[in-house]
Amino acid sequence: MKNIVWISLLLGVAYAQQEYKFCAPIDTISDDACYALQRGESKVSCFRVTDSAECAIRLAQGKADFGVFNAEELLLAYQFYPLDISPIFQLRHRERQEEEFEFQTVAVVPADLTQKAVSPDERLKQLKNGGFCHPGFSKSQWWNDYILKHFERTVISPHCQDNVTVIENEIRSLRDFFGKACRPGEWAADSSIDQELKNKYPELCALCDNQATCSYNNKEKHGHFGAMECLARHDGKVAYVALNYVREYFKTNATFQFLCPNGNILPLKTETPCAWLKQPWSVVAARKEIAKDLKIDLWKWLKPSLPFGFKENDWEIALNKIIQDDSRAFNLTEMSLATYLSKGREIDISNIETCGKTIRWCTIGDLETNKCRWVARAARALDVQPNISCSKSNSTFECFRDIAENRADIITIDSNYGYLARTVYGLSTILYSETETDKNSVIISVVREPKDNNYPIKNFHDLKNRKACFPEYGGIGWLNFINVARSNGIISSKSCDYPLLVSKLLSGACSPGVEDTDHTRTPISSDVSSKFCSACRYQNNTSCAVNETNRYYSDEGAMRCLSEGAGDIAFVKAANIIEKTIDSNMYRILCKNGSLAETPGFKFDEFCALSVTIDSEVGIIFLKLFNLYTYIHIFNVCVWAHAYIYISVVQCIKSNKLQCFFQLVGRKDDTQIFRTDTFLALLKLENWLGYRVSPRRSIHIYGPFNGTFNLLFKDSTSGLVSTSSMKKSVLAYKELFSHVDQCSTGSFAATTNFVLVILITLYHFFFSHN
Repeated sequence: MKNIVWISLLLGVAYAQQEYKFCAPIDTISDDACYALQRGESKVSCFRVTDSAECAIRLAQGKADFGVFNAEELLLAYQFYPLDISPIFQLRHRERQEEEFEFQTVAVVPADLTQKAVSPDERLKQLKNGGFCHPGFSKSQWWNDYILKHFERTVISPHCQDNVTVIENEIRSLRDFFGKACRPGEWAADSSIDQELKNKYPELCALCDNQATCSYNNKEKHGHFGAMECLARHDGKVAYVALNYVREYFKTNATFQFLCPNGNILPLKTETPCAWLKQPWSVVAARKEIAKDLKIDLWKWLKPSLPFGFKENDWEIALNKIIQDDSRAFNLTEMSLATYLSKGREIDISNIETCGKTIRWCTIGDLETNKCRWVARAARALDVQPNISCSKSNSTFECFRDIAENRADIITIDSNYGYLARTVYGLSTILYSETETDKNSVIISVVREPKDNNYPIKNFHDLKNRKACFPEYGGIGWLNFINVARSNGIISSKSCDYPLLVSKLLSGACSPGVEDTDHTRTPISSDVSSKFCSACRYQNNTSCAVNETNRYYSDEGAMRCLSEGAGDIAFVKAANIIEKTIDSNMYRILCKNGSLAETPGFKFDEFCALSVTIDSEVGIIFLKLFNLYTYIHIFNVCVWAHAYIYISVVQCIKSNKLQCFFQLVGRKDDTQIFRTDTFLALLKLENWLGYRVSPRRSIHIYGPFNGTFNLLFKDSTSGLVSTSSMKKSVLAYKELFSHVDQCSTGSFAATTNFVLVILITLYHFFFSHN
């Protein structure tokens, strides 16, 4: 009995001394704050996480105990852990403690709109062709697209047309319903597309003070005052704005009323206005198992215990500063996440209707697929369109095949795979991943430092009958070698048969993967592939594979190939070998200008490196619409069925406007529409989940996920840039592929010329027999 008592007492003491782990996102809580929180006999320690998504995961796993979530973060956490996390305190702004919600969105209409006795449903229909005053889209406010578009999405049923982009479907539907509007700000995440839409649909800027810039003169309160001025001068019949701004601007003006989601109306002076969306306040949330006990302790630490709110312990002061800096904690009765959120938000975001084809993101392994699912749900909650789904695979090459065979659509690839993606699998680039300057992909060529200063390779012309070490066949090191060989005239710049050209130049090479079907479009002759593997099969190394069985695979392997004498020169990515090479003085760089570096080692600048480029890109399948089969197939259908398409072809030929024919065929799969939708969706994701001036985001799309780096995007990514970017590293990367693209274009031109001859011949044959 005594033992039981002692055990109970020890357990009680252990529990009393329990240290709670508080989620501390690295972007929002500083190291200093964490150090202060853990001073003295603190009962709380910082548990570092990347973002609120990781905090939710750690709470569900039991590795952390509590954290602070805003409504958007809580909504995302609910999608994965609806029962594992409990809100325990609500955090209301110190100056708005009497308000039940952080904000509420309302629709305001003129009172004369509602004078006629009509049903609530008819009242919503009265908005048609009445004009719409919208506060606008700006990065300075925290209303995301879901909130900003909630009213219009509810009033207007989506009309999806396949021949236009998702954003144009949205804009067209707005124009067709409201007639005119002022909808300021960025409609599309790309400035050129945004301007094209504003030029095409000027009606949606017609009610603005400045129609040319599609903006209000009064931008106070993030454009909400401008929207209410638009309504007040009777330019539009409805304004969608924040409730607190309505009360500030209109006060209880009897000439305006609230329009409710059910079509009813209420006076502005009502104490219970009808909102279209109610945003819950931020909360302190805990893992469910300890929520009750933590709530008791936390309330003691957060509640002022001395006059004027002073605390005795430094760590309690720090905890209050972190949690209640500009807010005050309010006790919540025990409830689920669903109960808390559903008071003002729609929590089942899977049923939101969207236009456009779903973007199928190809992912590699469970970890990346899991991050993709979080990003996809976050995108849905932010109203990023089209929807995103995640297609799990086992390797980059499996993803390439899935995309080529229409089982997936996009993948982010290391720059090392750019050549293979284009030449073997027919992929092209949607966006480039902008790289932090010190993490660019820098390729160098390295030779051994001879003991007698007698360099067998002093320039690139000395590569004749030498052996080269490549990290991987078709990789970025291989492509840099091809470019420098062409520019120095040691291989022909007119031929596209790189394997044959290189095999004639070198006496041997180690090119891991050259015998792998993943790395070649068509089988390479045994003589060529044997030469490209000859340096790999040196001494005890017998493998030419792209895995650990080949000690000369990868950048480190290529340096090993060089140091062990299997090859005479290596083409490698600097970042992968500099810190891992034992003695850099054993090597010297052969610079881009064809001269050896002045000193041994890996000291170089951008003029010495073969290339300094971006580190990764987002690729998509490029459907080759202009191929022989397509032409002959469509032509036969048109000829024998006498379809209208054939008439268009004839008219084009008669008027010598053959380009009309190509444009017609190009519409077969609407590829450009999907590419644009994907391009804009990824840019919108970056706006909300990438690096922001204000760091609060539900999940960091470029950062680590659940403690793992390089998932979906490489950790070197700082943002996304378009294929037309003039950024130096992007231009350098594109320059690497200039000849590859020329080869593809030349092949295409030969095919189209041949097809045109057939078409014109058949055209004359057809008319000569009619």
